[in-house]
Amino acid sequence: MLSRENVIKIMSELKYDKNEYWVTGGTALVMYGVKEQTKDIDLGFTEKLYEELIKQKDCIINLLDGNVRQISIQNTNIEFIDNWYTDEIKMIEGIPVASLESIKKKKQELGREKDLKDIEAIDEYLEKETK
Repeated sequence: MLSRENVIKIMSELKYDKNEYWVTGGTALVMYGVKEQTKDIDLGFTEKLYEELIKQKDCIINLLDGNVRQISIQNTNIEFIDNWYTDEIKMIEGIPVASLESIKKKKQELGREKDLKDIEAIDEYLEKETK
């Protein structure tokens, strides 16, 4: 499992243009402090970065349900997923992170049990932040 500090360290070593990707999913929740840990690093990406990634030998491309492209970098916990769009990006510790609102919206669309738990955690976090 990866803590916030682990995520920051791994992300600081990424050599991609920060305008071409953003942290999302459970990883973003760790960056905001909504969750303590995550099992992998979820990143959204632009088409420009996709074109760069597919040229790399250490990238594995999977086509998920709904023609969603998922790119994993071998021997890492990093996954790029192309359907994780965001309305706003916030820089946290120099890392581009999707807004909580966009993460919540995507998790509502997915509707898996783990996503419903994350939505509850996001709501609790936002409630505390507004007090």
